[in-house]
Amino acid sequence: MMSRYVDKVINLKQKNIRNANVKHILLCGDTHYIKYIGVTMTSILLTNKGEEFEFHIFVDSVSEEDLSRLEQTSEKFSVSINIYFINVDVIKKFSEDMHGNDHISVAAYFRFIAFGALYKIVDKVLYLDSDICVLDDKINIFWKVDLLNKIAIVIGKQAGDSSEIRLNVEKAFNSGVIFVDINNWNESDLTSKCIEKACEKVWPFLDQDVLNMILDKKFISVKQRYNYEFSLSKMIDDVDKPSKVVIDENEITILHYIGASKPWHTWVQCCPVAQLWVNVKKESCWEDSSLASPSSIKKQTYKYFHKAARVSLKEHVYMDVIKNYVLYVYWKARYFLNLGIS
Repeated sequence: MMSRYVDKVINLKQKNIRNANVKHILLCGDTHYIKYIGVTMTSILLTNKGEEFEFHIFVDSVSEEDLSRLEQTSEKFSVSINIYFINVDVIKKFSEDMHGNDHISVAAYFRFIAFGALYKIVDKVLYLDSDICVLDDKINIFWKVDLLNKIAIVIGKQAGDSSEIRLNVEKAFNSGVIFVDINNWNESDLTSKCIEKACEKVWPFLDQDVLNMILDKKFISVKQRYNYEFSLSKMIDDVDKPSKVVIDENEITILHYIGASKPWHTWVQCCPVAQLWVNVKKESCWEDSSLASPSSIKKQTYKYFHKAARVSLKEHVYMDVIKNYVLYVYWKARYFLNLGIS
C-alpha cells in the first residue's frame, strides 16, 4: 500500500520501542504549509505533555529549512515524526482548479491518500487540518470513544445544513478533524473510492464533499468543542471592532480557523483569537518565521488588501486604511488587466 501512494519516507525517531499506548496524529500540506503544520503540532505537544504522540505528515515536498525545524521539533519534544512524500502520479489525478477557494491547494486531497498509505502502519489516527490550534488536553477523547464498527469519528454540523441536501447525506460534517479506524477504512477500500469521486468533478467544497459522501452513515459524531469552527473573515465582516472579540477557551479543545483569513495573516493580528495561535508559534521551532501579508498571497491579492483595509477602518487606524485601500485598487487593476491580456 505504501509504494502505491508514497515515494519516500523520512523517519525522525526518538524512541526505538513503540509504546502500545502511543497516539497517532496525521497532518497534511504542501511545501508552503509545513510551518503551519509545525505550529499545530506544537499546540498539541504544549497542552498534552503527559501523552505520547507520533506524528505522520504527508507532503509533496519539504524545504531543507523546514526539515531542519521538524528535526528540532522532534528533539525538543522527544517525539517521533514521520514525513511521507506523496507519489507525484497520485497528485496529478486531481484538478488544480480549487473552484474559487484560492486559499486552498491540491494538498486538500492528501488526507484520504494518507488513510490508505497508513494501512498496516497504524490502527487508528486523528487527522487535523493545519489551521488548527489545540487549546487543552482533552483530545484523548478520540481514543476512548467506542467506534461501534463505524469507520470514523467526526464533529457533525447542525441538522439541516445545506450540504446534507446538496450531497444527499444523512448528516454533514467539517472534514478538518477526523478520527479514522485505518483497518476498517482500508477493508472498505475507501481511498480508491475517494480518489474516484474526487476525479468526477471539482466539488464545491472539494475533499470535504468527497469525504461526506464516502463516509455517509459510517461515522460517530462528538461535541463541537472538538472542532470549534471560527471564521476570522466572517468576524471581520460582522463586528464593529475585531480587537474586542474573544472566545471562551474553556469550552474549546480544538480551535479551527476556517475561511480565507488565517491567524498567520498580518491583517488579523489585532484579534485576540488570532493571538492564541501566535502565542503557540512563539513556542515553536518556527518562532522567527514571518507572518503572511496580503502581497505574499499570489492569487487575487487585491481581496486580501481589501480585508486589511476594512480591519484598519474598524480599528480606526486611518493611515493603514489609506495605504491598504490604495494597494487594493492597485492590485485589483493589475489583476483585471492581466485577465484582459490573457
